[in-house]
Amino acid sequence: MTRFIFIIVLSLGIFSCKNDTVKQQELTLEAKEQLLKEKELELELRAKEFPNTEVDTAQFSVDQQADDQDIENPTTTEEKQENRKLRFLYYSSVGMRAYFNDGSVFVFPKRKLTKENIQFIQSNSAEKAIQTYGIEKDGSLLIDGWKHEYPVVNKNENFEGWAMIDYKWLVKF
Repeated sequence: MTRFIFIIVLSLGIFSCKNDTVKQQELTLEAKEQLLKEKELELELRAKEFPNTEVDTAQFSVDQQADDQDIENPTTTEEKQENRKLRFLYYSSVGMRAYFNDGSVFVFPKRKLTKENIQFIQSNSAEKAIQTYGIEKDGSLLIDGWKHEYPVVNKNENFEGWAMIDYKWLVKF
């Protein structure tokens, strides 16, 4: 009889724990939804602050009209890619992440921080970027319009950190 009561008490305890985990998951989900709503509101506020976001499409249509008129010496994407200069460089045990002056971001997995790999990055920057970035007023990098990176000098760790910040090398080879 005592075993039966013990089993009932134990099963009630287990079921109540499962309810707690479900409630915890619901609370976590609600918190994530709240964060998402806050980010959406922040993006809406930024869009209101900068109403000139449609300028890019107008600029594209102007460029398209210029191409239709056969104007000589237009800057092509190839010329822009040739003029790319490395502005920021982050390295870790996983690889390197290169930020160029035209706002393009490239990832080079499984590459260590060596002179040869830096030369490889600079010579192979003609590829299409996987991401874009912009520099915020606080100095952070806004990647693809939502992710912030904060370039800081990292003197404590040798295996990862910022090797270059705003064209200035922070490491020696």
